[in-house]
Amino acid sequence: MTVVIQTQDPATAADDEPLLSYQITTMPSPLKASPGNPEVPEEIGEVVISVSRQSGTPADVEWIRVKVPAGTMSPDLATDLNKISPRISLTDWTVRLDSAAKEFVCAPTGSHAPIGPDTGFTIQLSDIPINRKVGTAPVTVTESARTGTTAFKERKAIFNLGKFPADFYLRNFLCEPSIIQNGGDVKLTWERSANATYELLYGDLNRDVTNRTALDIEGIKSDTTFYLRGTTGDPSNPVVRILSTHLTVIKPDLDIGNLIVNGTVLAKGDVTIAPGKQLAVPKVVGNGGHIDVGSSIHQSSGGISVNSGGLTVEGSATISDGLTATSVTARNSLTAGFPTAASAFPEGMAGFTADMMLDDRDDTYYQSRLTPKANDWAMVDLGAIRPLTGVEIRFNGSIVAGRLETSTDQTNWTSRGTLTTTGGVYRHPINPAAEARYVRVLVTVGQLFPYSIRQFLAIPRAALTVDVDPGGTLGSNQPTASADATAVTNNGGPPAQADTHPSPTEAPLPPTDADAQDGTGT
Repeated sequence: MTVVIQTQDPATAADDEPLLSYQITTMPSPLKASPGNPEVPEEIGEVVISVSRQSGTPADVEWIRVKVPAGTMSPDLATDLNKISPRISLTDWTVRLDSAAKEFVCAPTGSHAPIGPDTGFTIQLSDIPINRKVGTAPVTVTESARTGTTAFKERKAIFNLGKFPADFYLRNFLCEPSIIQNGGDVKLTWERSANATYELLYGDLNRDVTNRTALDIEGIKSDTTFYLRGTTGDPSNPVVRILSTHLTVIKPDLDIGNLIVNGTVLAKGDVTIAPGKQLAVPKVVGNGGHIDVGSSIHQSSGGISVNSGGLTVEGSATISDGLTATSVTARNSLTAGFPTAASAFPEGMAGFTADMMLDDRDDTYYQSRLTPKANDWAMVDLGAIRPLTGVEIRFNGSIVAGRLETSTDQTNWTSRGTLTTTGGVYRHPINPAAEARYVRVLVTVGQLFPYSIRQFLAIPRAALTVDVDPGGTLGSNQPTASADATAVTNNGGPPAQADTHPSPTEAPLPPTDADAQDGTGT
């Protein structure tokens, strides 16, 4: 059985499309043109038109006309319409031949009848004496219908029925296997006669397979529908038969136009934006257009450019190279070069390890053994020898008596001052900057209670460059920066006073908190 697809003018407005849905099938499949010898009886065919209403709103129908071209030319389907036996499956409807118009007219016994979504029916034209010339014949279905109380309107659908040579066949078009993994191979096979040309169409390819009955295709990465098209007859009015078969690819590649996703997108591989293209995020989370990530965003090369809107960092910001800015405002502290590792002797208590001194969290901390002894220590590593400008240690309400020391090799240590604290924030500036890689708190007197460190920050000299021309400003109050007085403002207020002999690229320590206690060493 052949299913014939409706041919519609692309310019047809939606209002001109039929209210009913029509589908034509033929028997045999495909229809065979009658022999050219007029002494030989015609081939007999049958056309069945399936009709339905696909909308939930019923349509009132006055009549349906089926025009079948008849005659001796290639575009004619039948030789004689009077030999055709018409039938409609609806009760209280009749079908008759209008010989003058060459149409079969189907009409209800009343002025019109409703056709709803549950009223499917068929129009059957049997015993059709098929025309003797190979070619394509247009069968036109015209309805007069309306919805509601609007005026009845005529609407058309055209179907092209092919009449093939008696010995033509194209069948058994198969794809094996029909389901493959991404990048797999398939074999296409089919049966065909020799009196036609054949093409295989898939994706954007059109391959001539006239002399083939099989084809191997390798490396398929997406779902694919294969079309096998056979063409025969007079080139001025050819007949075309198309078979199709579908291949499903597990986890296929997709090459599409626009994609709108209303749910969640999870990429288990890389996401690449083509060069010169943009990733636009008008709104992802909330009203601000935020992008939320579970851990971090890493960029291995290139840079991040913020053209407008500014860059806001709610947590800490680590800068391992230089920072160049026209103005800098430090809301809390601006630090370049956090330590990279931490250790302690002896090891901390279970669940309170030394690495917790560097996790940038105030709800975790390192804790010493229950009764620290002389020469116990807690240490951080800057990763390389750097000019060290200061130390900041946030204790967890504990008391420790010891010494702050620095070293370049973890063997030779230099005292930077006596460390005594009642558990607040200990800050110790180192001016001028001293070369160091390791910084530690060394217990000098045994004590009866453990000490705890929430954060241990050793601050190398920051490579912080600020414009110093007359137009350059530093902070929200916009003072004029000068070459020998680099400043970083706190909370948008007046710039902090620089040391009388600062290093040109040295960033001063953040202001002391109310609960801070300065070190008193050298």
